[in-house]
Amino acid sequence: MRGRMIAAGGFAALVLITAGPALAGYGAFAHDEASGKYGFSWNEANQKQADDAAIKSCNTTACKVVFRLGPKLCGAIALTDDGKIWGGSTRPTRAAAELAAIQGCQKRTKVQCQVKGAECNK
Repeated sequence: MRGRMIAAGGFAALVLITAGPALAGYGAFAHDEASGKYGFSWNEANQKQADDAAIKSCNTTACKVVFRLGPKLCGAIALTDDGKIWGGSTRPTRAAAELAAIQGCQKRTKVQCQVKGAECNK
């Protein structure tokens, strides 16, 4: 009986260890002010990988990370059509992040802003 309990405990520990990295979710949003291009990442293993992935998806040398999001958070970026004016946010839900991003963008312009990217981390 004791052998089965030890084996079961070992199995449970193995499940927790292998599930750990899957729960880590980091993201980032990058933007190039001059061109208006943007990029984002989510569910990366750590913040550096998230930053690098967002900059890579932005695909210009002038892209800079403009905001980050950690595990269990959602992020969104809203931009004008030319991409020069933007608003971004992190919130517990995707819908709340999208709304806050649009509101943030609209505070800076009179033209219409649209959500261009939104994701949630694990």
